[in-house]
Amino acid sequence: MSGAEKKELVEEAKTAGKQFIQDHYDTEFICTDYEIVDPSVQSTIYLNGYVTGHEKEKITVVYSYHTHQVRTVIGPDWFIESEKDKQ
Repeated sequence: MSGAEKKELVEEAKTAGKQFIQDHYDTEFICTDYEIVDPSVQSTIYLNGYVTGHEKEKITVVYSYHTHQVRTVIGPDWFIESEKDKQ
């Protein structure tokens, strides 16, 4: 995978992750770094960051670049339990 392809995938993942957090948790996700898993292992990008107002709490958005969808969100219980669809 070329550098340009990686950059494009990361931007796609960031956009999808931010929108997912906004839609499901009604807050803004700030991505601070990421990890791309090799496609021969798993087509996943881990977006690490935080949500506005909770800069010290780590939130990870797990994005599949094969299906172009957010798989899940990992974070503190209080945040995960605040998902709008679960209330």
